[in-house]
Amino acid sequence: MKKTFLLLLFLLVGIGAFSQTYKSRSATIRRGGFEIDRTERSIIISEREIVITNYLNGNTQPLHLDVYLTEDKDDRFDGVCRYYYCTAGNDGKLSPCKKIVVIRKPYSITLELYLSDDNKYVHDLEING
Repeated sequence: MKKTFLLLLFLLVGIGAFSQTYKSRSATIRRGGFEIDRTERSIIISEREIVITNYLNGNTQPLHLDVYLTEDKDDRFDGVCRYYYCTAGNDGKLSPCKKIVVIRKPYSITLELYLSDDNKYVHDLEING
């Protein structure tokens, strides 16, 4: 029993070490500079998957993103930002996207959905710092 408890504790600590959960105070979807939605959301980021709650189907279902590449880039305003390049795991419910980029900045997270070269939707999340 003691070994089982220690193994379970070890697994939970290991999972927590490789993923981070952020709860947004105000998660705003903007299109063309105008706010089109404001919903409380949480975002779970790991090296393999990103899950954003309350995103699909009228803010009732999560958006699952599969990460295929990560890189750190220096931004002159925000410092070092982590870029996650993704594909939609549940893309049947999301418009077809050419590219999905999640940018983790020190005090915010930005989700960019590129539908074509000139057309993108940006989803800004203010996370608790």
